[in-house]
Amino acid sequence: MVIYEPKGKAREYSPYACNIYNGCNHGCKYCYAAGMRYKKREDYLIPIARKNIISNFENDCKKLNNFNSQVLFCFMTDPYNIEEKEQMLTRRCLEIALHYKISIAILTKSVLVLRDIDIFKKFGKNIKVGCTITFDNDKDSKEWEPGASLPFERFEVLKILKMNNIATWASFEPVIIPEQSLRMMQIAMRYIDIYKIGKLNNYNGLDKKINWNEFLQSAVNLLRENKKLFYVKRDLRLAAPKIELFGNEKLQDSFNLNGWQAT
Repeated sequence: MVIYEPKGKAREYSPYACNIYNGCNHGCKYCYAAGMRYKKREDYLIPIARKNIISNFENDCKKLNNFNSQVLFCFMTDPYNIEEKEQMLTRRCLEIALHYKISIAILTKSVLVLRDIDIFKKFGKNIKVGCTITFDNDKDSKEWEPGASLPFERFEVLKILKMNNIATWASFEPVIIPEQSLRMMQIAMRYIDIYKIGKLNNYNGLDKKINWNEFLQSAVNLLRENKKLFYVKRDLRLAAPKIELFGNEKLQDSFNLNGWQAT
């Protein structure tokens, strides 16, 4: 099956997922995917469509027709990587999921996602579309995520999605410069429905220099004051044990999409 159940940390984002491509051109310094695929970093920068992905995805959707959970596009790549512009495999998978009434969550760093607003609208309440947000300026973004869309381009994506009544979310992971993550949490607030917050893990000792208690307390205060929905990932909870969280703030499935809802 190409629709699979993630394990470990990935499971905190979705109970099911599908990777439409192997590889990603974004070249993020902190990316773990190349190592997990036993590939050299330079080789992983070339996205390649998975073999028979459309037929395999449709076969899985037939088996799961109208099942009671969401499928995330994607963990090991960006569903709107550079190859998607021409190959349009993510778009085709969306059309198949729509036909079989499979709820979809999307996570991307690319403005190409806006191409598919017409399909998102057909999903109604059965889709949420999100961006990973890391920095508040182009310089840092180009250094750490050279192939991805720039921070305020992603901000504009969320804005346009929200204006089109599409549910939005944002992944604040990794947090590399806490002050920048906090700033982006605040300025994009009008356009983000759900926040998922993590941390930087095991990157050249940089994560050890960050006061995670201070960061998480600031984030929690900001989001609670503005009555925003958020989930704090386990690694951050362990790194910031002084911060008390309640209910949905630490329940990983609280904000996932469930079975298909009539639109």
